[in-house]
Amino acid sequence: MGNYIQIQDLEDRLTLPVLENLSGKHSNDLTKLLEQIIARAEAFVNNYACIRYAVPLPEDPLITEWTLRIAEYELYKRGPGTNVPEKIRESYKECIIFLNDLAQGKFHLASDPAKKPGQGSSFIIEPAGEEKNSLFSADTMRDF
Repeated sequence: MGNYIQIQDLEDRLTLPVLENLSGKHSNDLTKLLEQIIARAEAFVNNYACIRYAVPLPEDPLITEWTLRIAEYELYKRGPGTNVPEKIRESYKECIIFLNDLAQGKFHLASDPAKKPGQGSSFIIEPAGEEKNSLFSADTMRDF
């Protein structure tokens, strides 16, 4: 089934009667729909994450939460009425901000590997001896 969430996760979060109300489906039809929604939500997360990570991602509570938020939003979009509740919409928007930050390297998962010594750091190489004083002399900069 899903890599990040299961149907039971949606049932635990929203309850079966709410899922049936939002989807207008019951039994096997509801199961098929929830599988599709989970697949889309996970694909959404993976499309952001694949910029920096191999997908599927390792188990992480944040990834589970983001996938649930996306699936929940998708269910409410299908529900009766024309508006997604504000708290669901805001939760979804916050999730998208985090996923953007994840893709851009501004946010890191707990499962990120530790940096190797010297990785990501800057250093200056200075020439030894007399060359040190002439690094930016008229002679060395002549062709620039």
